[in-house]
Amino acid sequence: MTRLSRSNSSAWFAAAGAAVLLGLSVHPSAAHAAPLSCGQTVTADVVLTADLLDCPGDGLVVGGDGITVDLGGHTVDGVGLGIGIRVDGFDDTVIANSGGASARVRQFDHGARLGPGSSGNVIERLAFHDNELAGVHLDDADDNRVRDNLIERQAQRGVVVTGGSSGNVIADNAITANQGEGVLVQNSAGNRLEGNLIADSGDGGLILEGASGNTLLNNSVGDSSDGAIALRLGSNGNLVQGNASSLNQDAGLTVSDSTGNRLLSNTLQDNGDSGIVLQSAHGNTVMGNDVSGNTGGIELSRSDGNLIESNIADRTTGDGISLELSLDNSLRLNRANHNGSQGIHIEGEASPGTGNRLIDNTADANQSGGILVSKSVHTLQGNTARANDGWGVYAEPGNADGGGNRASGNAESGQCAGVVCAP
Repeated sequence: MTRLSRSNSSAWFAAAGAAVLLGLSVHPSAAHAAPLSCGQTVTADVVLTADLLDCPGDGLVVGGDGITVDLGGHTVDGVGLGIGIRVDGFDDTVIANSGGASARVRQFDHGARLGPGSSGNVIERLAFHDNELAGVHLDDADDNRVRDNLIERQAQRGVVVTGGSSGNVIADNAITANQGEGVLVQNSAGNRLEGNLIADSGDGGLILEGASGNTLLNNSVGDSSDGAIALRLGSNGNLVQGNASSLNQDAGLTVSDSTGNRLLSNTLQDNGDSGIVLQSAHGNTVMGNDVSGNTGGIELSRSDGNLIESNIADRTTGDGISLELSLDNSLRLNRANHNGSQGIHIEGEASPGTGNRLIDNTADANQSGGILVSKSVHTLQGNTARANDGWGVYAEPGNADGGGNRASGNAESGQCAGVVCAP
């Protein structure tokens, strides 16, 4: 992923804005062009005709349903207090920009806030920057759209979704250089975050806390000072699919204290920790992900009953796939090649019936062993291990040989220990 600086993020926004201009929801011919003042309550369609500067409190306040506020390429500017664009309990409004120049909302507590009961509103093609708490905040607000905006350089977070907000779509925004999280979804369910570019966050990139049933689709997260994507504290049943992360200081994707999530077809590479980390996370599906080139590939700690299938965990500096004190997981059809340590490493004793199942995995050309299973009772079946610098497969006594394991060209002449391996 190419690092996104402030200058090229602005260029990205300009290009994206031009691409969606024909789809803009604003209808200037129906709006009234009129001078507005700071803190004014708007009750009919309007087009801003001049900048609003140094507003001592709120910038503009929406005071009715179904109206359009078109910033017309102008700036709404505050002094570090209030809300730039406030919508409290109104529906079907459009806050947008039809002007050729970028319309900026800056230097408030919140750039835009949709408060309790606000539904069906659209915020699009605006630039939010240098606000204190958040660029855009949805609080107990349902079925709104935040799309095609530039949200950069907030003193805290870029986008915040809280208070049980549901059914919202946060899509195709550039969310960059915010000092806290790029996006935080907290105690809110059923939202969709799609196609956002999240970069240079001072904390995590895209964070869910106590947030269930959300969809994270095709977002790109890079250069965060913490992890890229994190699901934590009871964030259950979310779909995380097709996202990309790179050059983040911590893990590409972390799931902790959360269950029933689906992590599908994500590309999580070149991060400062493992590509995918599960911590006390149970019953999740991790399938079709590419976690190559991190310090570790897929890492499970005290996580039970997960399906780890068809992932690529190559060229890490540590283990490709590692399980510690984790039981009853299924590892199937994974590839763990050319890693700096083991291809697959299982550590932690299991009582009968609670072991992990390693089936049809490939572990080739690792700098230590191919597959190391250090405690009992786990099952190894149909795995392949070739050209590793240690054993092909090493299973301590008490593990179950399911048959069909194969090994050749490994540094240890016996090729396998604890299971029978065909050439």
